[in-house]
Amino acid sequence: MNNPFTLYPCETRQKMSDAVKLRYLAYKNAGAIDENAEAEFKDKYDLQPNTKTCIVYEGNTPVASARACIYGKEHNYLPTPAFEVYREDIERELGLDKMIIESNRLVIHPEKVDSKYLFKLPFRFIILNVIKFSSDYIITAVRPKHVPVYQRFLGLEPISALRKYPGINVEMVLMAGVCSDLLPVAMSKEEIFRFTDEEIDNYVFTSNSMLMNVAC
Repeated sequence: MNNPFTLYPCETRQKMSDAVKLRYLAYKNAGAIDENAEAEFKDKYDLQPNTKTCIVYEGNTPVASARACIYGKEHNYLPTPAFEVYREDIERELGLDKMIIESNRLVIHPEKVDSKYLFKLPFRFIILNVIKFSSDYIITAVRPKHVPVYQRFLGLEPISALRKYPGINVEMVLMAGVCSDLLPVAMSKEEIFRFTDEEIDNYVFTSNSMLMNVAC
């Protein structure tokens, strides 16, 4: 059977629109945000030059999305969302002079949340950015019940207490992992996390800000 899913970086306004609408649907279904008239969920970080979002389709239906936020010298250490509430933890555990990829805004269509494959697919995009930017660390904030999943899945470990994550009505724990340690393990376990040199060379990072024509 053919794989029904396709993963794309958001490189058109339509794909970015699909992503922010899917975020809204998923977060609203989880009770993490309030309703809004636009039925979209976007934030100020979508307008920053260090962010890039991906979208996954099943056929023509958006079913998953995630955002990579890049913290490092190349982007003048522009903060990512986690720095709003976990800065002290990041400084203590990782250091503020490191290259860090934050995975955030990972959402799955409410009808597809039980798909383990679909949960992993957006992380292919995150790992592509890790490789492209030679990142030292991956960080992501998760609900406490998901901590064991991320420990098994990527080898991440908690580095903070519970705190409310920016933009949503949910308390989350920040998790982190050393890329040089976790990538070989993840790639050995999952073919989906492996890339050819051509795939890496052909990936060009262009920020969400070029596709967002409405202020957040």
